[in-house]
Amino acid sequence: MKRMRSYRKTTACVTMLVFAITLILPELLCAQVANCGYDAANPSVENARKNFKITNYPCAEEELNLLLADQSLELKDRADAHVLLASVYYAMMRDDGEKSRKVTEQFVEAFKAFRTWKGDVDIKSPEFLSMMEQARELVAKQDETKAAAVDKIPDTELPSISSDGKPWYKKWWAIGLGVGVVAIVVVAAGGGSEDPPPEDPTLPGFPGTPTR
Repeated sequence: MKRMRSYRKTTACVTMLVFAITLILPELLCAQVANCGYDAANPSVENARKNFKITNYPCAEEELNLLLADQSLELKDRADAHVLLASVYYAMMRDDGEKSRKVTEQFVEAFKAFRTWKGDVDIKSPEFLSMMEQARELVAKQDETKAAAVDKIPDTELPSISSDGKPWYKKWWAIGLGVGVVAIVVVAAGGGSEDPPPEDPTLPGFPGTPTR
């Protein structure tokens, strides 16, 4: 009986310990990680990489997103930040589908910012490198599609616009001039250009002047 009670107590203790490890401990760790030690006024890829290397992924993600919010960030630095953020998502996320989507998105943004980016990556796994190459090819295909669409636009000559914003052919003087030209052409075509009709030989001539 005593042995049975001891067994139940041990089982209860183990259950509580497992519960603490699986539920309470991660929340405590997240609370500690939330207080990231970086300069919010001066975020950098280098400092985010330090957090990444010590597996402090949430802080690295937070700093990189803050850095990317700066619209004046140079394109090369922006590409570096996106590539490192791809590494963060690859290491941090557990769902394969969501991981692939997030990593590919960051690589695409990196190559959009800097087409010829060829820096070092923090993860060397074949899967990660394959995602990077797929994103590079995707951006290249998008560029080709845009270039082809531009080439298909026909070159059309637009009517000239006068100073008051109206096409020249809608000006009153242009309309009057056009009407005058047409009238002159009609007159020239209808009169003076043909020989007079021949005299009808069947008509009798006038009698001569009588003589005394």
